[in-house]
Amino acid sequence: MLKRTPTARACCPGAGALAIFGDPTQGLSGTGAYNGGVEFLLVSNGPGEVAGWALPLARALRRLAPAASVELALPPCQYATGREAEVARRSGLFQRVYPPADVVRLVLGGKRLQSRCVVHVGGDLWYAARLGRHAGCPALAYVERDLVVRRHRAFAWIATSTESLAQDLVRRGVPAEKVGAVGDLRVDAVEPLEGHDGQGGRVLLLLPGSRPAIFRDLAPLMLEVGEKVRAQLPELEVALAPSPFLPETLVEETVRGQQVAVAWTLEERRTLLSRTVLALTLPGTSNVELGLLGVPMLVWLPLYDFSRVPLEGVVEWLGRVPGVGRALKAWAVRRGLARLRYTSPVNAAVGFALVEEEVSQAPPAAVAFRVVRLLEDEAGLRRVQEQLRRHFHRPRGAAERLARRVLELAS
Repeated sequence: MLKRTPTARACCPGAGALAIFGDPTQGLSGTGAYNGGVEFLLVSNGPGEVAGWALPLARALRRLAPAASVELALPPCQYATGREAEVARRSGLFQRVYPPADVVRLVLGGKRLQSRCVVHVGGDLWYAARLGRHAGCPALAYVERDLVVRRHRAFAWIATSTESLAQDLVRRGVPAEKVGAVGDLRVDAVEPLEGHDGQGGRVLLLLPGSRPAIFRDLAPLMLEVGEKVRAQLPELEVALAPSPFLPETLVEETVRGQQVAVAWTLEERRTLLSRTVLALTLPGTSNVELGLLGVPMLVWLPLYDFSRVPLEGVVEWLGRVPGVGRALKAWAVRRGLARLRYTSPVNAAVGFALVEEEVSQAPPAAVAFRVVRLLEDEAGLRRVQEQLRRHFHRPRGAAERLARRVLELAS
């Protein structure tokens, strides 16, 4: 196990599900281009959105407008871990963080907001629209899907992650002057791995998610996979990179007695990632982060209990109703999976099976067998790495481009 330092918490304040983002407080000491005392309210939800969208944008706003107040609202969300507020406060980027209960009170008409611009960077668009109206200021939405089409009238401007999405929104009725592509904010959140080639000892990296309930169920399964893989490939190092959205006590209890390296700090994570030849991960934001870094992966969605798979919309909440809830949730998951061509955001983005997926009730032994086959195909791993670098080569600077647009609206 990698050495644990007393400052482990402070080393990764801006990490998300994969926990390899750079320090979100870097670059705040320089002089900004804007110096007004404007207040900005960012609205975000789960670990991926907070770490990959809200923190890079907050960092850019603080750099461009050092005297401005930046606040964060975290509405209720079924994808949240419950630790988003703690991670956001620890970043030092926000003057105030509103937890879900406070956000509900705000949208229901409690304390009047003091804001000049509300920015949606994750979660239900309704909250940002409502908070913008409540504050009497423009609202801006950053999106990577087309759900904003139905709510575009509530937003003064819509920023997209790609030019193709911006064009699609215009084709579907959003006024062209309200839409613009700024790029992928996650590129600014992920620090590039210089010279990533998997050399210096091969690593199988385990990423069991950032939500405690899912981690508690799946981390032991992934550790079992790692143990079986190492039995066949003894030269392989198995490592785990826990998300800072997880309670450290939970991680410590889970890995106790296991032959696995645990990367607690940002430096340790980057060292392991530079030697990672394959990551075993769940579907989600971590897939895109790995793609941006050019790290091959096997995306595993175990279907041992359909009711444990999180869903969007009212079905998720109905699925928690005692009695019929579990059956309803299981039906909805089966129906949703039948409609999905790919479960990994990487494959969905490129339109073909670039990375491997395992969506089944396969036991850990079967998953381990598949991992071994992938690891033994070194030429195949290199091809996937090259394709990821080609398809996910995206320019940096999206956070600053979006921040400048926010400042224009606020002015």
